[in-house]
Amino acid sequence: MVAVVLAITLGVTTTALYFVKRNMQAAIANEEFERISAIAEAVDQKFLSRRTLLQTFGDSVEAHHLANTALLQDFIVQHKSLKDAFANVAFVDLNGNIVAGLGGALQRGKINIKDREYFQQTIARKAGVISQPYRNRLNGMAQVAMTEPVLDTHGDVLYVISGAINLSEHNFLGELANVKFGKSGYMFITNTEGVVIDDPDKSRILQRADAKGGRNPAAELAVTGFEGAIEAKDRTGVPGLYAFKRISQTNWVLGCIYPRGEAFAQIEQIERYTWAGALLLTVLVGGLAFLVMRTQLAPLTRLHEHMQVSRTVSSYLPMTELPPADEIGDLSRTFDSLMLERQTAQERLKASEKFLRDVTDNLPAVVAYFDRDQRCLFGNKAGLAMRGRTQADIGTMTMKESLPDAVYEQLVPQVAKVLAGTPTRCEGTYDRNGKEGFFECHLVPDIRDGGQTVGYYVMTFDITRQKVAERERAAGEARIRTITDNLPALVSHVDASLRYTFVNAHVRALHENAELVGRLMADVRGIEDFRMVEPYVQRVLAGESVTFEKTGYSTRGTSENWYQSHYIPDTDADGVVRGFYAMTFDVTERKRAEIRSAESEQRLRGLTDNVPALLTELDRDERVVFCNGRYESWLGIPPASIINRPIREAVGEAHYEMRKPLLARAFAGEVVSFEQTAKLLVGERTLQTTYLPQRNAAGEVVGLYVLANDVSDLKQKQMQLDTLAREDALTGLPNRRSFEERVREALARTRRSGVPICLMFLDIDYFKSINDSLGHAAGDAVLKEFGRRLKESVRETDMAARYAGDEFVILLEGIAGAHEAQRVADKVLTAMRPAFVLSTRSLQVTTSIGIALSEEDDEDFASLMATADSALYAAKKDGRNRFMMAASRSVIQHGSAWPRKESLAR
Repeated sequence: MVAVVLAITLGVTTTALYFVKRNMQAAIANEEFERISAIAEAVDQKFLSRRTLLQTFGDSVEAHHLANTALLQDFIVQHKSLKDAFANVAFVDLNGNIVAGLGGALQRGKINIKDREYFQQTIARKAGVISQPYRNRLNGMAQVAMTEPVLDTHGDVLYVISGAINLSEHNFLGELANVKFGKSGYMFITNTEGVVIDDPDKSRILQRADAKGGRNPAAELAVTGFEGAIEAKDRTGVPGLYAFKRISQTNWVLGCIYPRGEAFAQIEQIERYTWAGALLLTVLVGGLAFLVMRTQLAPLTRLHEHMQVSRTVSSYLPMTELPPADEIGDLSRTFDSLMLERQTAQERLKASEKFLRDVTDNLPAVVAYFDRDQRCLFGNKAGLAMRGRTQADIGTMTMKESLPDAVYEQLVPQVAKVLAGTPTRCEGTYDRNGKEGFFECHLVPDIRDGGQTVGYYVMTFDITRQKVAERERAAGEARIRTITDNLPALVSHVDASLRYTFVNAHVRALHENAELVGRLMADVRGIEDFRMVEPYVQRVLAGESVTFEKTGYSTRGTSENWYQSHYIPDTDADGVVRGFYAMTFDVTERKRAEIRSAESEQRLRGLTDNVPALLTELDRDERVVFCNGRYESWLGIPPASIINRPIREAVGEAHYEMRKPLLARAFAGEVVSFEQTAKLLVGERTLQTTYLPQRNAAGEVVGLYVLANDVSDLKQKQMQLDTLAREDALTGLPNRRSFEERVREALARTRRSGVPICLMFLDIDYFKSINDSLGHAAGDAVLKEFGRRLKESVRETDMAARYAGDEFVILLEGIAGAHEAQRVADKVLTAMRPAFVLSTRSLQVTTSIGIALSEEDDEDFASLMATADSALYAAKKDGRNRFMMAASRSVIQHGSAWPRKESLAR
């Protein structure tokens, strides 16, 4: 027994140790490879980040158009962050000369790298490269260079930006250089040409890996393209576990060595302890088994008898007398216990079956089991109810009998597959109370030992709602596709990885109906176009809705068009941006209309600013929508300062209250015009203001146009004309028109007050003889002097006027009676007595006067004038040089006579 246990234990231990050892070695190798792969990825990221830094720096140079080397030097000095990523960064012209760099003037003109392969490749490709390792010509340090071209507006190389990385320093690998594998393991870097890039022994950098003799098969295999972990000996014969990983950005190979003694030390210790434990366990178990079996064989008979009795009863009877505590006694007790447990297990199995039945009966699915003959050995409540079956039919009905005929016909091919041992699923339709229903059926084979299929399980779900939803969703997607395809816009959806997931027909047509879904945005649009929209893409992926415009050429490439794009983030329920929707419209016509409108508005502004009037537009809320430049030249108010402000604030509260009723009339639809006096920068002026209602297409007043013209000069001319129209040009006295207006006004006042007025009608005696004998110049002189004396003879409140020719009139208001009129007439006669002194001689001039007083309330000017004229005629008839007053409509003489002189000369 001990020998058997020992053999089995050793065999199991050997096999287990073999697999454990192999798995642990593989795990250690995989862990080492994963570590070196992570380091390689980190190195790739360092290269990528530095390339991005150089590209960004180069774009900045292109954006600033820095062609002067002094400007380049100032510009590169301002970017001190480059020093953290590179040992040195320099601008190199097309001749290979360093024209600017972080090293300043110490490098310019001293080094020429025109013969460097990486410099030549950069100019030829117009793209950045990573150089092979080399030694710096100035300081002799081992370096690699990263380059990036600076292009001019024509796409030609203007400068080459070179960023140097020192291989003997840790500024590139950083903390990665301190990674250890075990206590003495280390990491190293070579390229595919076998040149050492990095090694703990810095003297080996830029030397070939086999420069110091000896071969390293693992390193040679890695140079030829191997990646992974491998056991090998180094060039000194020390065995180790190697791992290699290539860098995608350049031809570097990262490798590491983990000394075998350190790598598998724990495995060997486990192996020793396992063998010792296995041997000890074998000896103990074998000896114990030997002793137990010798003491337990005796009571076997009693146990056998009890077993025979137990077979004849329906339920197990426990042992009444247990054997002593020996091996057979323990076996007996165990048998008794197992039988009791079996009986309990059977009871539990029945309860479990009942529980399973309850669970399956309440599942929203048909669950059944069929044997190879398709007899139903189990069916839940839902399955049995399909054809009105019960539990009594279990084991007697077939699958065909348990299902509707139409459903069974759909499952016949699937039954053949599952009986062949293949799990299968299918979807089908059924009659659901007169409507089409859908089901999903899963058939799983019951394969026993030996690979024989003895039956199969069936689970069927009603998926009608899901199918209806899918149809509705498909219809909705079709509607969305139809809508987006007919929108006059480019519509697409891009996921977070910048791959297209949806494009409408216009986008497909733009790209000649190529398949775009699944392709990267940069590949579809092109790198130049993608760089233009990349900032907006980053903003929308950050959750911001973005709208922007850009120009481009039409599909025919004949004209430049304007496009407006809208980027809307697509977020899930947690607010995570899953991508974005893009919609682009051709707004060329709108932009052109805006340009035309701006030009038209500029022309209109130029016209209105030069119109000699204040022009204003008000909206319905009395806000200033427009005002011309005259506001600033006339009032000193910049137009921009009152735009969108209420007119109340623009003109002041007091002025607004005066104009408020007029504004209300204008907003009611009336054209309102009025004059006002305003203090302008050029002085006080008269403005004629007009409020013109602004109406929409429906005829509703939606605003006002306000036009204020300077009519000061016109008013002045009108006043002058009015004065000329009312004044005699020769004598300066009021003329006939002015006199008649004054008399009519006086008559109106007389009717109201009852106080009479007096009208005197005068002419110059023998005036025709003066004109005929002395000429019209002398006659004019007489008229002027006569008018002067006549004006001085009346009160300021009275009016003396030249009526016609040598006829004059006097209007007296507010007189007490006829005697007062007679005094005025006598005063006039007295004023004319002194001789009229002309330029060549003196003349004696007299006048005759007819006087009429208003007597009736309804007396008018014509009748009063006729009365005065009759009195004048009577005075002339009576000898001239006198006045006559008409009283009670009869002419009476009431005046003095001046001695007539027949001679006109004194």
